[in-house]
Amino acid sequence: MTSASNAGAIIPLYDFSCKGCGAAFEALVRPGTRPSCPSCGGKGLERQFSLPTVHSTGTHEKALKAAKKRDARQADQRNRAQREYEAKHDD
Repeated sequence: MTSASNAGAIIPLYDFSCKGCGAAFEALVRPGTRPSCPSCGGKGLERQFSLPTVHSTGTHEKALKAAKKRDARQADQRNRAQREYEAKHDD
């Protein structure tokens, strides 16, 4: 149940990169806490810029078009590999 004070609250989720091992990760940072690297446990972190995700009809259509293009390319690669296999293994 959402209270009036929590309505529209921003989740403090930030992107970081570890200066020690170079790992990139997201962390939920609450006031008074200091995140650590999940890979090495290091505290030497650098906060990265996070871009907001925008969902609209235009971005949805663009994502679908990109997915269809990617799927067609993968299907073409699979078909080409199958033809090459069949040509080499003609019984």
